Amino acid sequence: MFDTWYDTQRDMSLAWLQDLHAHPETGFEEVRTAAFVAARLTDFGYEVATRIGGTGVVGTLHGPGASASAPGRCIAFRAELDALPMEEKANLPYRSQDAARFHGCGHDGHTVTALTAAAYLAQHRDFDGTIRFIFQPAEELLTGARAMLADGLFERFPCDEVYALHNLPGLPKGAVAIPSTSALASADNINVTIRANGAHGAMPHTGEDAMLAAASFLTSVQQAATRVFDARDTGVISFGTLTGGTARNILPEEIRLEGTMRTTATTVRDRLVGLLSDTARATETIFGVTVTVSVEKVAPVTINHPAAVAAVVTSATRIVGAEKVIENARSLMASEDFSEFSTRVPGAYFFVGQSGRAPHHPEYVFDPEIIPVGAAIFADLARTRTSRSLNARANT
Repeated sequence: MFDTWYDTQRDMSLAWLQDLHAHPETGFEEVRTAAFVAARLTDFGYEVATRIGGTGVVGTLHGPGASASAPGRCIAFRAELDALPMEEKANLPYRSQDAARFHGCGHDGHTVTALTAAAYLAQHRDFDGTIRFIFQPAEELLTGARAMLADGLFERFPCDEVYALHNLPGLPKGAVAIPSTSALASADNINVTIRANGAHGAMPHTGEDAMLAAASFLTSVQQAATRVFDARDTGVISFGTLTGGTARNILPEEIRLEGTMRTTATTVRDRLVGLLSDTARATETIFGVTVTVSVEKVAPVTINHPAAVAAVVTSATRIVGAEKVIENARSLMASEDFSEFSTRVPGAYFFVGQSGRAPHHPEYVFDPEIIPVGAAIFADLARTRTSRSLNARANT
């Protein structure tokens, strides 16, 4: 049924994609994008709320027999509104009209996928409960989900489950991959400051060597990280900046390191924070410097809920066939603030394969042919997960 309907919808969905792609907006600036989404949802007959967490949009649709006062089971689907602050190098006829911004991660495609599912469900209300579409700002900043939550997202728009997807170049086109537990890694920012009494480079014994201490700190962290958690778990600490010093022959008084920490296991996340602290204390003892470490927790691990995983597997199998469904898929070390939603409401995050460059590459292109794959899975989940029989079992 969905395929037949989409034959009549395809040109419209492609027009939406081309429009959004040509007019990208970055985090918390998605004013035009949010207005575009709100207008489409209103046209479909959804109850629409805007400015949630800044530029977020929520669309709500009740099935037959459901209402605001008696919503039944409520299932939510999340899509992202924001683009990246980078220049597009792909030569598309609908390329970005803003040289400084580009939908280089496919969020325009995810938004259109959700809008396509929303349009279908508005015309085929063969579900029992209530459907919500959450269009989130500032995913690339990893702060949009928290902004929506701080604005009372789930208090104002409660739901029983929440789902999201992402395109994945490298996965066979149209295939669907569902991690069974952790889908994406946590993301934390690390800031390290090493302070010392500087000295002449020819006489290091008259002071402390913050530069050497920094080098030792970096290598010690990487070496120890291989010994503090189970090798079957995944975790990575990377430092991208090291700043300090004014001249080649002066030992600096201060060195600053900035890095990131990612893991797909919450227990590893806690152990790595402890490792950084222990390494700081050891560095102080060996080199006589002062080491300050702060870890800013940005986004938790994206954990898939078993029942939601099973639901996606069932729906995806129905839509693309068992041969294109990859169960127990490997998690990615990339991070997503959908995790802020899925730590509060059971849900699942899955991937739809496509060809081409990886996201965040200047020549990345979202494949519009995967729009109906994701949209059909969303629509099927809407029908199966709002079932009154599920609600009855939950209440027994």
